[in-house]
Amino acid sequence: MEKLWSKDYVLNIVGNLLLFVVFYLLMVYTTKLAITEFNVSVSEAGLASGIFIVGALVARLVISRYMDFIGRKRMLIIAVVIHAICTFGYHFIDGMLFLCTLRFVQGMTYGMASTVIATIVASIVPESRRGEGIGYFTLSITLGSATGPFLGISLPQINPLYALVLCDVLSISLIVLAFILNITEIKVGFRQRVEVKSFRLRTFFEPTATPISIVALLGAIGYSAVMSYIGTYSETIGLLLGGSLFYIAYSIACLIFRPISGVMIDRYGNHVVMVPILFTMILGFVAIALAHSNLVLLLGAVLVGIGYGSIPSAGQTIAVQKVKLNKFSLATSTLYIALDLGNGIGPYILGMVVPIYGFRAVYMCSAIAALLAFLFYIGMIIKSRKESVAV
Repeated sequence: MEKLWSKDYVLNIVGNLLLFVVFYLLMVYTTKLAITEFNVSVSEAGLASGIFIVGALVARLVISRYMDFIGRKRMLIIAVVIHAICTFGYHFIDGMLFLCTLRFVQGMTYGMASTVIATIVASIVPESRRGEGIGYFTLSITLGSATGPFLGISLPQINPLYALVLCDVLSISLIVLAFILNITEIKVGFRQRVEVKSFRLRTFFEPTATPISIVALLGAIGYSAVMSYIGTYSETIGLLLGGSLFYIAYSIACLIFRPISGVMIDRYGNHVVMVPILFTMILGFVAIALAHSNLVLLLGAVLVGIGYGSIPSAGQTIAVQKVKLNKFSLATSTLYIALDLGNGIGPYILGMVVPIYGFRAVYMCSAIAALLAFLFYIGMIIKSRKESVAV
């Protein structure tokens, strides 16, 4: 069996963890700040939170084209340095315009850094263990999605400055890590030099990664409601205990099932994993929408953790399966753009449902988005089988 664990593999996992802790912590912190300090609506607060993801999306469109021209290490260092500067900027926020501008710029640096790190990992893990390797790597996202929101909710209750100071420390640590990482650069070929001068759609997106990216987009739209509103939702329906433990339950489910899904993809193929996790995601959102007890709310967290929590790792494994090494950055970027787009537009779109139908309807809409993802994937299976028969 080929070796998976190496120093650079572990350092990339640590770096990704630091990046996502800051991301999720500030996502929760920003939503609450906008509502309490600037007296904006839930939907407007969702926009302030989600514009970060829009910035990431814009950055990914560019970085996938130029990463190997600029150099992966150089790109990573530039990204984390600007990211840290933006983190310090949160100490000086005085209005929604400043907040949204800061979130957009930092979102761009987050998009750059996360794309570089994910591309490096996909390149260094052995092909025979790629699903497993990416599965373990994306656990850093899981840990970040658990600890970040928890810290973003709990630290401001002790002292508003604690959350921001922690983000400052983590951002500086990320800079140090970027400098010590050993990154193998990809030699740019003639064809890449020609393609980078073209502005056709296929030079921004990897066609073979587009179908799985659409599935990820729909799942991310649904999950964005969890990420942005679960704290307010649990408080509204009187399930504070379930809300406070939600991310812990979600993360435990991810920690258990994400590596398993990666190993199963390597051994049994994509469909054996994707069909059950998409169906589980639907059930998770329905459970959240119908929750009238802490137990049911936490059951929803576990089901969403098994379902949506497995999509980033399984999706990236599928996205890079049929591309050459020099296309890994484009395939990875295509998937991450879909995830970012879903997380970016989701809070704003679903937030508009709240004043009319309430929070429960938001999570039913999430379930509908997950159902569409499920049906689209079934369509992918049917199409691929028809093509195989035709051949």
